[in-house]
Amino acid sequence: MKLSFLDILEQKIEIPIIQRDYAQGRINKQVDKIRHDFLEALFTAIEKRIISNTYQLELDFAYGFQRNTLNDKTFIPIDGQQRLTTLWLLYWFVSNKEDEIEENLANFMYETRYSSTIFCQELIKFKPSFDNKSIAQEIKNQSWYFETWDYDPTIQSMLVVLNAIEEKYSQLSQTPIWETIKQSGGPFFFYKLNMDSVGLSDDLYIKMNSRGKPLTEFEYFKANFAELITIPQLKERFEKSIDQEWIDTIWNLILEEEVEDDIALIVDHSFLNLFNYLTGILAAKKEIRYVNTYESKEVLKLIYTHKTDFEFVFDILDAICKQLNDKPDFWENNFYFHKEQFIDSKCRLYFTHGETNLLKRCLLAYHEFRGFTLQEHLLLYTCLIHLKNPINDFSNQIRLLRNIIINSDFQLRNETIGDNYKEIEMYLEGFDFDKLKTFKTDQIKEEKEKQFFGQSNKGISTTIYKLEDSDFLRGCISIFDFDFNFKNRANTFLDFFDEDNFTKEFILRSNVLLSFDDYSQNDGGGWFNLMSSNTTVIRRFFTTPGFGKNKDIYSKTKPVLNKCLDYLSSNSTAYNQIIENYIFTSEKNGRDWKYYFLKYPSFRINCNKGFYYWFNADNHFHFNKMKEKQFNGYNWCPFLHEVNSQLNSKHVSFENYNNYLEIFKHKSTIGVQFFENEIKLVNRNKDERENWMLEMLIEQNIINEEGEINILQTKENLDAEDRIEKLQKIVLEILELKKVK
Repeated sequence: MKLSFLDILEQKIEIPIIQRDYAQGRINKQVDKIRHDFLEALFTAIEKRIISNTYQLELDFAYGFQRNTLNDKTFIPIDGQQRLTTLWLLYWFVSNKEDEIEENLANFMYETRYSSTIFCQELIKFKPSFDNKSIAQEIKNQSWYFETWDYDPTIQSMLVVLNAIEEKYSQLSQTPIWETIKQSGGPFFFYKLNMDSVGLSDDLYIKMNSRGKPLTEFEYFKANFAELITIPQLKERFEKSIDQEWIDTIWNLILEEEVEDDIALIVDHSFLNLFNYLTGILAAKKEIRYVNTYESKEVLKLIYTHKTDFEFVFDILDAICKQLNDKPDFWENNFYFHKEQFIDSKCRLYFTHGETNLLKRCLLAYHEFRGFTLQEHLLLYTCLIHLKNPINDFSNQIRLLRNIIINSDFQLRNETIGDNYKEIEMYLEGFDFDKLKTFKTDQIKEEKEKQFFGQSNKGISTTIYKLEDSDFLRGCISIFDFDFNFKNRANTFLDFFDEDNFTKEFILRSNVLLSFDDYSQNDGGGWFNLMSSNTTVIRRFFTTPGFGKNKDIYSKTKPVLNKCLDYLSSNSTAYNQIIENYIFTSEKNGRDWKYYFLKYPSFRINCNKGFYYWFNADNHFHFNKMKEKQFNGYNWCPFLHEVNSQLNSKHVSFENYNNYLEIFKHKSTIGVQFFENEIKLVNRNKDERENWMLEMLIEQNIINEEGEINILQTKENLDAEDRIEKLQKIVLEILELKKVK
């Protein structure tokens, strides 16, 4: 059917929700040319029409569907949106510029986003004065123009095209032109094709649309999800809010961030992240596997089966909007990241990205790999429950749940997170710990004890909170006894184990602790841990495990820690002096293995996970330090490592894989090893050739026939001499040997 633009406008034209944004006003070289060429063609056609009353420009087909009811006839274009919109803008501009009235212009409606719909409605009512530098600027200066519309791609494209139309109009050789473009037939015509009347499906739209910008996932989502909603009130609520309150709220949140990409696309993607997160909660509680709206579009029908499912999501989205309006500082007032920001009414979050606005984190990182952890899932859900239905004593409850969730790392699984959601809901209804069945039982037990202790000791809460918020403890403080010593020990711990200073001065401060006794933890099978400067290692050292393994923190670590803290809280002795006192006493009464850690810092260097391997638990001096917890990686006898470091000789070498310390001279090589109470030298010559150095050492009674050198021991089986100094002296003697010709 051949129709002019005004003929088409005699009925409503509705740009459907599934359509992409109006794009002819985008600012890039390609679109600039398309816009210029199209407007040039339109205005040339107008001028030709003035000369020849019969001239018409063919604008190709406009495909779409016809919706006819008793009171409504609407054409829904599937292809032709861009051309129809530009013509509508042209007719609007000319009618206002020449003070004419065309009531049918109000029949043109945009449904791609609510903001675009409202803008078009306001534009129809607006009568510009044309006294600004540009028509676009005059529109933006109006009270009905929202600042957020600056980021609506359709609205911005329309403004660009209106400015371009204004410029082309000013270049016309003859005006007015309204009567020319309004007359029957007009200078432009389409072939209007109703797809339903010729038996074409809307699948054709997908193929047609591939010629332009593909539809975004968000655009598909709006159209498809709306079809799932069978209750009229809920459908109306969705269609109104999705392009108004909800999306505007996301806009405002994203605008707080510095983004370089198309902000409209980021907002659309962010909304889908939030929707997928909320839908994922519903799915998990129903034990349905859900990925996202695109990959699981059929699954949505299984998830949203009841009115309450829709209301759950819609109510939370409304609550988020209300929070941004009524409590814009909600996240800042409830959470902090840096220790210096501590306030007992706030709860510290430890996620490495440093973001305390969990909602914003969900919007921007939900579907990134490890971008939004299960702990964040649960903490955000707790906050959203509160925003929807305020929780009494929220600051304390979110802290308590923070402690439990963070320390249940090993208990949390994607497969069981639905139970986690349900249990948090049930707990918040009555604060019954017994509802938290899938979380770490040790931590729940601790929370009960802390709760009782806090109730019995007024004024202790702030100390508990500070201790919980230490990055080394993260809510798990069961290594402390809840008794009369608690406050002093807690404050001393926070000072001595300050998360910044302790890692910077790890060797010094860990050796202070070792000066009070053996605090090591037995990890089984010869593996012992003495901490490292790695924050994660320190945290696991002082907190109960989350993987069901009975970590050895109470038998030695706890009593040694208490002894250290009690001393430091009542004495001002310098840290170095504590260590020196231990070394002095050891040199006088006998040296145990701890002496060597305190005297030689290299014993702790390159021990990333804090692991040492004792070859025999009864042999106190026969152990290796491990870079990681594996023998196929770097590992060393720490005594030999220290001797090699001190000698720094070209005739001495020491490899990284539990090898001998090797001394080579005049084509002979000696290998040195440490055992419990002896040093052993062996022939390392190839083909076991005679070793002249060993022979000379035997002759001089430096070593026995087996190549052994005993280390003097006290009655308590402690070193009566420093074995490192002894070996260093022996190596220097070997290097002084001269081969007899």
